[in-house]
Amino acid sequence: MLFRDRSRNAEGEHTNGGSHTPQMGGGASSMLMDPDPSSGSNTAMQAPGEAQFPLVPLPLDSAMMPGTVQNQHTTKSLREPVLIPGTGKKSTGMLRPPKGRRAVVHAGVALVLMVILFGALVAVLPTGNGEANSTLAKIFNPSSNSTTSKKNDTALIAAEAATATAVTQDGFDAGNQVYAGVTTAPTTTTTTTIPAADQGSLSRFFYGQCTYWANMRYHQLTGHWVPWLGNAGDWAYQAPAYGWRTSSVPNPNGPSIIVLAPYTQGAGSYGHVAVVETGVANPYNGVSTSNWNWNGGWATTSWVTFHPGPGVRFVWFPG
Repeated sequence: MLFRDRSRNAEGEHTNGGSHTPQMGGGASSMLMDPDPSSGSNTAMQAPGEAQFPLVPLPLDSAMMPGTVQNQHTTKSLREPVLIPGTGKKSTGMLRPPKGRRAVVHAGVALVLMVILFGALVAVLPTGNGEANSTLAKIFNPSSNSTTSKKNDTALIAAEAATATAVTQDGFDAGNQVYAGVTTAPTTTTTTTIPAADQGSLSRFFYGQCTYWANMRYHQLTGHWVPWLGNAGDWAYQAPAYGWRTSSVPNPNGPSIIVLAPYTQGAGSYGHVAVVETGVANPYNGVSTSNWNWNGGWATTSWVTFHPGPGVRFVWFPG
């Protein structure tokens, strides 16, 4: 198809000696293209930019658009609501004591607070000896412990028990000593039984031991004190240095002291001493002796029969 040019139309109009006006037929605009160039029609084409029918946008119909689906269903809850009927009574709020007792409750609370405050002050303030009240301090401040080692009763008792066990072993004698937890000599014994002039010699030995009894009993029988000191098993070695007689058999003419070496005839690691009371006529049949601290009999008199033999010696004052 060929497009007509305005210049050609002008030349045609000029050639034909007349003007040509485009015709509009049937209310429709003329075509821009000439279907037949040989027809000789002078109908002009509309150039771009000339007035045309305006384009009016149509409203969108969502029902006609693909991908758009209107939800016709409403959301329904899975849990049905539960209706709790009311009681019809008005809430009273927090329970309060009656008006008459409210003052009593307040006074009681104030009194408890005052007691706690007073106890705390007493617990932390020093007393006359410069230390806080230990009993109240433990109640109001249980996490603190200001006890010193010298007041540790548990450790003290344990130490005293260990010491008492060591010093009360049969035959041990370190002289006139006083140990915690060990019985001391009663006053009546030293003032009534022993004359005042001889009390100094009696108190040289450890009260309760076999050595204390041997010295006291031999003095009662002979009037002579044992002049040395030491453990029971050492008496047989010290006696000659003081002029005393020693023998494997007892004194046939009077009392004597039997000395058992350590672990002899039931003696302990420190030996044992006792006073021969009877049996000197035939000592190998056994001699009867009086004892203290035999088999743990602290300061307790017991009667035991011993026999001459290895580890056994007898000592006495000559005369």
